[in-house]
Amino acid sequence: MTAAAKKATRLLERVLAHLENAEHRDGQAEMVRHVADTIEAGGTLVIQAGTGTGKTLGYLIPILTAGQTAVIATYTKALQDQLASVDLPMLQAVCADDDELAFTWAVLKGRNNYLCRQRASEIETGSDQLDFDDVSATVQREVRKLVKWADGTATGDSSDVPFAFSDGAWRKVSLSSDECPGKAKCDFGESCFTELARERAHGANVVVVNFSLYGLDLQHQREFLPPHEVVVFDEVHELEDVISDTASVVITPRSISNAAEVSRKAVSSQKVVNALAKTATDLDEVLHRHVGERFRAALPPDLETALRQTADQSRLILEQIECSTDEKPEALRAESTLERLQQDVEKVLASASDMVSFVSENRNAPRLTAAPLRVNGVLAPVWTDGVAILTSATIPPGLPRRLGLGIEADDIVHVASPFDYRRQSLLYLANDLPEPNAPDRSDAVHRRIAELVTMSNGSALVLFTSWSALHAAVDSLRGNLGDGIELLVQDDMPKKMLLDSFRDNIRSCLFATRGYFQGVDVPGDALRLVIIDKVPFPALKDPLLDARREQVGKESFVAIDVPIAAASLAQAAGRLIRTSTDHGVVAILDPRLATRRYKSLVLHGVSHMPETSSLAEVEEFYIKRQAESDSQDHDS
Repeated sequence: MTAAAKKATRLLERVLAHLENAEHRDGQAEMVRHVADTIEAGGTLVIQAGTGTGKTLGYLIPILTAGQTAVIATYTKALQDQLASVDLPMLQAVCADDDELAFTWAVLKGRNNYLCRQRASEIETGSDQLDFDDVSATVQREVRKLVKWADGTATGDSSDVPFAFSDGAWRKVSLSSDECPGKAKCDFGESCFTELARERAHGANVVVVNFSLYGLDLQHQREFLPPHEVVVFDEVHELEDVISDTASVVITPRSISNAAEVSRKAVSSQKVVNALAKTATDLDEVLHRHVGERFRAALPPDLETALRQTADQSRLILEQIECSTDEKPEALRAESTLERLQQDVEKVLASASDMVSFVSENRNAPRLTAAPLRVNGVLAPVWTDGVAILTSATIPPGLPRRLGLGIEADDIVHVASPFDYRRQSLLYLANDLPEPNAPDRSDAVHRRIAELVTMSNGSALVLFTSWSALHAAVDSLRGNLGDGIELLVQDDMPKKMLLDSFRDNIRSCLFATRGYFQGVDVPGDALRLVIIDKVPFPALKDPLLDARREQVGKESFVAIDVPIAAASLAQAAGRLIRTSTDHGVVAILDPRLATRRYKSLVLHGVSHMPETSSLAEVEEFYIKRQAESDSQDHDS
């Protein structure tokens, strides 16, 4: 064992001694050693750490013993909250009396998560009445309350607000990075909540962010995050999609209309503002003609013309703003918004060979997106600037290569989970059900869900790959799952409240879609069954994936679709066993797994579970586990 690994191992032992009922986990100790050695030697480590490993301590402890500055980037807010509320405060307490190990930490979020003092001032003085008149009385009351709260808060962070408020109210008191003119140009720059958060981050040894902010930092030439020696990407299976999103450009008629409205207070001539607003209407008409189309080279002439008109009109307004000596906040905000709009239009018009543009539509609102075909170029600086640790409970074999790392599947370090999956779990494959497109599919699936829920006596998380499938199941099964079994449905209430209700009633069933495939942590008897309605392949009509499929060629299904489905499936199945005393069944209601050649690839992430296609074996599993539980209760 290297000196670095020994030092990190000693701190791990101190931490475990500090924690009540903590157990030594071989996988966690192994991860600590791997991370310590990578930090010492430099380079990149890709490490798959099974559920229950305790991977956050597995990378935090070696970072602290190495005395390195680090950014921890996560995908879910749940993990970010765990780091900020549990792991880092605990480690800080353990290390506080050791000068060599003592450290500071901070959480940094995107600008729109912080209240804008300039906006609050405009609302307070009444100078923002034009923007304030277009909202309901309820939102106005919420806004006034938020403005008052701003006087007493130290952070301005939306998650610290002690009362409920709507998204619409928060939008009135916050700014996006596109709208903000920057610290130097703002009267409130010195007391800006975002700038203060960045200052705290720059003074901290460990900074926690989400993937989106890390991606934006890369796009803005490292403008937001402090210099750091180590970056950890936790939940790395989601990194590719998030970095693709942050590197993409999205232009909508609404964004142009908003730019025009922001400009109205900034210039005296409303003629140029109206001209920009008209380009939004023109673009809307053009985009509607091209919905569903994808472009690899030049844009269609009518779309290119509409975008150039937008760029020309925004340039005219910018010239008027720049000629004015007035530096009031409205002008600075308009200048920032218009400059970003111009940059976005120019990027789309440039039609780089590594980008694909496409037009999509949501609720009759069209949008033009230009996205990178690959993210390896975006991430390239990360792999050469310092140490990078990439970890998750599930890492698709081809992911490191797609991220631009010279690491093959065999180079991924695997740390086993401490759980006894052979005893604690069972994987049920419903091979006898109709295939997904069969006319009698829905009724058969609903009957099978009811059978499985009866065997588990509730305590089921039922996951669907589409909203239509969820609604059909709810309509069929609500009130038909057995006496005392409550059916909870995604969006019936806020996610936290919904999960609390699910935990509290161990005979309840929670029906949800892909948003609940991860970030759900319900240990114990409240969750004994996870049902997945079918293999979660990505959408066939996803334009970006279509472009990537086209680039790969005939092997695209195995190279793109199967790994995405396998990772999603493994994440969903990972909701089941959260502690060493949990038990339950993962049921996949997709008969294609009985006949398709991709079965072993799709089930790679759940191959540690014993497999059956027999309902009788599922019932026997629950009876046996219940008998064991009753015996333990009797002995205690």
